[in-house]
Formats: sequence, structure tokens, C-alpha cells
Amino acid sequence: MNDQPRKTLSIKPKIEQASILNQETKTVLRGNKRIIKREQVQANALAKLKAKVPAKKTSKPRKTAPKKPLVAPSAIRMDNLNAALNAFVVWREHQPLALGIERQIFQLIAQQNLSASKRVVQKLLYQHTHQRHYLLKVGQGGARFNLDGSAGGVVLPEESKHTSFVLAKQLK
Repeated sequence: MNDQPRKTLSIKPKIEQASILNQETKTVLRGNKRIIKREQVQANALAKLKAKVPAKKTSKPRKTAPKKPLVAPSAIRMDNLNAALNAFVVWREHQPLALGIERQIFQLIAQQNLSASKRVVQKLLYQHTHQRHYLLKVGQGGARFNLDGSAGGVVLPEESKHTSFVLAKQLK
């Protein structure tokens, strides 16, 4: 190929585009560009800008409202039904309840226009019949009672044995 070295390309600016030094601002103009020398810029302008932290308010912080404990609607209905049943001496004194007492409780619900489902009644009866006072009275034996206080059957020996078993289980 060619053994001759290539000529270097150099672009020479025209006299109009040559560097013109502006004495007032000490900036160099080259063509349409403005060049600012580092000595002219203040040191704090070169530093990186830090993110502004918002000023803290001097007012008192807000107090959050205390959260109310959530209560299930069925628990409210159960409490209302229990309050209605506390009007009966048999219920208050934890005397043995007659078999099929659910029917009497549903009649009471209908009479007093209470809102309680079958599940609410069963849960309330379970809680009432598994209390220590009730189990001790059933363990003694004797008669069972309706809500109005009339006799509604007898506690069988097997039932009193079962109550002693449930009591022992509760103590453990």
C-alpha cells in the first residue's frame, strides 16, 4: 500500500470565531458557546446540593384515637340473651336445667323480640352448663327445672358421674 505517512488534519478557526475574551465577566467565547473558567465560580456552588430536610413542626404530635375492641355481633346477642335469662331464678342460681330447654329459650326469644340464632343459643347453653357452679349442682343430683321453676325431670346417676369427670378435666 502506501508507505507515505498521512497528513494530520487540523481545523483552524476563522478569525471571527476565535477566542474573544470578555474583560467584564472573564468568560471566553468560542463561537456560540460560553466557557466559564473554574476560578470564576465560587466554591460553594461547586459542592453537591444536599436534599432539604423538612423543618420539624413545633406543634404537639397527634394522639391516635384508642382502638375500640372488636366485639362480634353474636357475642352482643349472646349477652342480651343472657341478661334476659337472668330474670329467671333457675338460670341465676345455676340449677340443673330440664332436657329440651332450648325450646323454652326460643319461646322467650320470640316473646321478647330478641335477636338470637340457634348457634347463639347453643353457645350460651354450652357456656352456662360448663360453669363450675352448674356442674356442682348437677353432680349433687336431684330434680331438673324448667325456666319457670317447675320440675322438668330428674338428674340421672350417669349424668352426675359425667359432671364429676368434666369437673376433674377443668381442674387440670
